[in-house]
Amino acid sequence: MKVIRGTCDGTGAAIHVCLGQVPTYVKVRNLEDAGSHLISAEWTPGMAEVSALDEGIKADNGAEAVLAANGISAYAGGDEIVYDKNTSVRWEDSSGNSVEEVYVDGRNKEEDTGLAYRCYGDAERPNPHHGEKVKAAPGFTIGTDADLNANGEKLEWLAFIDGD
Repeated sequence: MKVIRGTCDGTGAAIHVCLGQVPTYVKVRNLEDAGSHLISAEWTPGMAEVSALDEGIKADNGAEAVLAANGISAYAGGDEIVYDKNTSVRWEDSSGNSVEEVYVDGRNKEEDTGLAYRCYGDAERPNPHHGEKVKAAPGFTIGTDADLNANGEKLEWLAFIDGD
């Protein structure tokens, strides 16, 4: 079992943390919850078999609740993003939307980059060329739960994956 941890900024929109495979356990914690509620959520793939807690168990100041939606879920990967040098130099999805902070490359946490997180595309290649395409790797998704994934609040995640 390998443990991977990292941080990213909450966006209010779904965040795909790309690890190379779907993890066997995930814990996400909002470190800056505005209400000081110590929000966290835990998820395992087996929870998908129970619709009431399909996306994990959320803890709010010690009180637990099941998350049927908007929590944590498996991410199969495969989304294609493209580098568009002509429109403010960014990675975009197929609709032309910026993907900054929406695809987080968790595989690079072992490197001493000095960054808390990296946009997935930026981690693939430091100087991408216009039109370069990459496919996001599998991992997990931090959903849109307003307490857990609040825009601008720092999130910390911990994931266990099979392997060395």
